[in-house]
Amino acid sequence: MQHIDQIVSLIKDKLQGTLSPEKELMLEKILLDHPRLKEIFQEFDSSERILHAVSEYQQFLHVHAQEREEVLLHDLLIKVKQQGHHQGADTFRYPIKRRRYLYLAASCFMIFLLAGYLILEPQRKSQYLHHKMIADFDPGKKRALLSMDNGEKIVLSDAHEGISLMGALSYTDGTVLADEREIAAKVMTLRVPRGGEYQVVLSDGTHVWLNADSKLIYPQSFAKNQREVTLVGEAYFEVSSDKNRPFIVHTEDQKVEVLGTHFNITAYPEEAVSLVSLVEGKVRVSHENQPAHLLIPGQQAAFRDGQIQVYPVHMEEFTAWKKGEFIFNNEPLSTVIQKLARWYDVELILDEKLENMKIWGSIGRNSRFSHVLRLIKMTDEDIHYKIEGRRVTFMK
Repeated sequence: MQHIDQIVSLIKDKLQGTLSPEKELMLEKILLDHPRLKEIFQEFDSSERILHAVSEYQQFLHVHAQEREEVLLHDLLIKVKQQGHHQGADTFRYPIKRRRYLYLAASCFMIFLLAGYLILEPQRKSQYLHHKMIADFDPGKKRALLSMDNGEKIVLSDAHEGISLMGALSYTDGTVLADEREIAAKVMTLRVPRGGEYQVVLSDGTHVWLNADSKLIYPQSFAKNQREVTLVGEAYFEVSSDKNRPFIVHTEDQKVEVLGTHFNITAYPEEAVSLVSLVEGKVRVSHENQPAHLLIPGQQAAFRDGQIQVYPVHMEEFTAWKKGEFIFNNEPLSTVIQKLARWYDVELILDEKLENMKIWGSIGRNSRFSHVLRLIKMTDEDIHYKIEGRRVTFMK
């Protein structure tokens, strides 16, 4: 399953005749996997109307980003079904405002079919809409602890996005924490707890986004001939180019060497697989005595059981967290709950019968936990959960 916005883009490019051969194959696979989409296309009597519907969806998405997977869209799906049954070929013979509504509804209908949602009957809708929550949890926020090798610690403000080491130690908005001459530490550690995220701009201008339950160890200023940092957890890097000083990221399992590029690393100790996902530029990934692997944009190096394997991937799935979103693309629930547990700082327990159940869809990271539960319930209504304090148990 593709990211919802990407599917919309593919459909629009196809209709405008600007789709590349590579993306043409991608769209053909989507149509092959989802025959109902072909039927929907046939229900529109011109490509202009389909394009209009897709454009309406994009406008709606821009204005109502937080509601796009909520009950409002479900209501639109129900209405478009009813209109299709009662109006037939006359559906589009309405005044302009009415047609705009129907185009919007139809486009949402297409997108949500592709995103893995079922069109529920009204009585099924009421089941999940009125599901009583015992408790709810807030999403993560900006928070981190800066530790220095001289023993000093600074609890960083949640009112700021991150910190910068370019000159004085300051928040990224310029608010000074310490003058450069006052910094006695040579090595710093930025720790982001569960339920948090934070950024740091290193002394060379490299920008790093840290995800929940992660830490980055780095020098107060880099040496003249090399730049090295150590990561535990997940981070997105935008490395400042410097051909004379390679940038090296060490994780527990891998060594990543770059000159100037954008990439994401996921290396949580408790997870069986660590990932290096390249957005742009080039990186070299290695492990002990194994041959190094050179990645090109769109490729991912996965380290598992002492081996590195390289695959092409849809990069937005692995970098969505940086943009404030979760994207689940046919992902096992067992890995989904690991991400959710870190971000919401909760304990999630999964019945083994559910471990391989696949989750499709996307949701904003600023959504409350109840919205995430609704997404999971929409995948399979037979899933039940029990909330005890900050522990949630999923069962079937």
